[in-house]
Amino acid sequence: MTSDSAVRLAYIAAAMYGLALAFALAVVLARSPKPVTPAFDAVAECSPEDLAHYCRGARARVSSFHAFGSHHPIYAIDGRSSEDLVEKWVSAPNDDAPWIDVLFPEPVSFSTVRLSHAGTAEASDYTMRSYRLSCSAGAEVRGSLGIHSNEAPRPLHPLRCRNVDRLRLDFDVEPGTARELVRLYEVEVAP
Repeated sequence: MTSDSAVRLAYIAAAMYGLALAFALAVVLARSPKPVTPAFDAVAECSPEDLAHYCRGARARVSSFHAFGSHHPIYAIDGRSSEDLVEKWVSAPNDDAPWIDVLFPEPVSFSTVRLSHAGTAEASDYTMRSYRLSCSAGAEVRGSLGIHSNEAPRPLHPLRCRNVDRLRLDFDVEPGTARELVRLYEVEVAP
């Protein structure tokens, strides 16, 4: 065997090893996504306007997330209205009833919820049309609002909720369309 053949064989072996590692990592990520963001300590200088921001101690829990695209739910509560196509929560392709919960560290009261759908940075076809917002304290639902024909990329929804520990968004996906996955850039909750 010539030295050129040995080098080619070493490159092929390294490439195959790299592919095997990438495949193994993809399997692990697909089987064990982290559906709840970590708890962060509240920060004193955090903005009082967004109760859903992680710096206020809020967490996001989701039905699923698109692990291969790195579209983790933390992006939905990071307070950044970024147009970076990665920085958003995206539901998993096999999730036919996706939802996201914003979990508050202590009971809060609020009157509006603003969402930043994919249409803020991507084609408007990706903006979710149909979803339900609800707030609760424990198992008691204290307010809800159904949206059935949204076309706004950044809608502001009136939802009066008092002393609640959770905001939930349930989405209606449309299989075979751009809305078969939820693409949510931001959830903002204001007093």
